[in-house]
Amino acid sequence: MPSIQASQLIPLSITARSQLIKEYANFVNIPPNISSELHRAYQLSTVLTSLLPEFIQYQIQKDISHTHGSVFKLRRQSKSISSICRQFASNFIVSMTRNLRSPAQMEASPRNLYEMCGAGVFAESNSISRKLSTDMGTLWEKIANISPHAVDPEKDFGIKITGVDSIILPEGKGSLIFVQIKTQRNTLTGSQAPRSKSELELHPHRLFAAAFCTGDSWTFSSPSIPRVCGAEFWSMIGLDYELLKFHVKQMVLKIQSTYIAFQQQPPM
Repeated sequence: MPSIQASQLIPLSITARSQLIKEYANFVNIPPNISSELHRAYQLSTVLTSLLPEFIQYQIQKDISHTHGSVFKLRRQSKSISSICRQFASNFIVSMTRNLRSPAQMEASPRNLYEMCGAGVFAESNSISRKLSTDMGTLWEKIANISPHAVDPEKDFGIKITGVDSIILPEGKGSLIFVQIKTQRNTLTGSQAPRSKSELELHPHRLFAAAFCTGDSWTFSSPSIPRVCGAEFWSMIGLDYELLKFHVKQMVLKIQSTYIAFQQQPPM
């Protein structure tokens, strides 16, 4: 069966793109050494591999001709990253404040020692930081997708490839690289690392990336899968690491200040 051309997908809606890719994927033969849970990922990635170089070249030309200039110009890049971070903060704050207990509620029916003592920050901070870390897991692929050198399979084509957050073509040329993005170097637990390894090994060119060079040490290691963090990753797709850190810092501090203000509200 002939492969899909990028030109066939470009004018389609995301839903129509997804449907067409899945139809072609059904005809991809799966090698016997591929584990059953990765069969669909292999089929979908095979279809995408043939069309993505052309699709990314289309994105590059579209970016060049953008009214406000290329996203590689720091002014536009800053606005794009800021917009994504502000929207994330807004959504998270709504969710956070909906589920927080007020100081008055804690005083009336304390669930633990911290609530009994009126230490609202201690009572809720761990659960808030855990939820924030979890929710930020999908934020980095959205920011990566600002670059015309990257695609997000889910956002751009309506499909999910197990273990792949972004597919990139550094500098718009060379080989496609399938990337799994985590927040920091030690995000994975010991039991998660082998799964990530098997998911990425499905692809000829693969990369394990940490959005930030934080965490004491890497919890992912493989002789066959390169790993990068911080500026080394973001520069591959033309995004400025220092700019990203600035906007993420503003986002996190905004969420923190809203949380603290909520806990300091006087009893009604």
